Amino acid sequence: MNSLPLLVLFLSTGNAARSLMAEALLNARASDSLRARSAGTAPLEAPCPQTLALLKESGIPTLGLHTKGWEEFLDASLIIPVSVIITLSEEARHTCPPSWPGNPVRVHWTVDDPLSASRNDVREWKFRKAFAILDARVGALARSGLPETSDAILMHLKALGMVV
Repeated sequence: MNSLPLLVLFLSTGNAARSLMAEALLNARASDSLRARSAGTAPLEAPCPQTLALLKESGIPTLGLHTKGWEEFLDASLIIPVSVIITLSEEARHTCPPSWPGNPVRVHWTVDDPLSASRNDVREWKFRKAFAILDARVGALARSGLPETSDAILMHLKALGMVV
């Protein structure tokens, strides 16, 4: 049995909203067998303040959340293997390298980017919608845990309806 937790890497475009929410949610809800990180294909300078505010409002810890690029996880993957890559944007889905050490399971969850809204009321609605979608999916993932092999992980995620 593997004593290290399985690493789930959430990828989005800017790593300032969706992927940070998913990282924080999974780390807040997961058992000792899972941990989450996040990254972007074109990371912004800092997390969106609205992301941090929504997480805090929901009681999710935000300490240590920061934006980063996926390259640092690829570079470190021989030391810290990634078990599952979950892309949250089409750009991340198409930009993430097809070859990744350890051949992690890849899953795509379509989650609309709240930062794409130009009006404040629409932006607020998109943030809450993205949070609700991620909370439901991450909650199901955290409750079920993950098996240790890639084939078993993929079958498990399919059974949960998380492979699209």
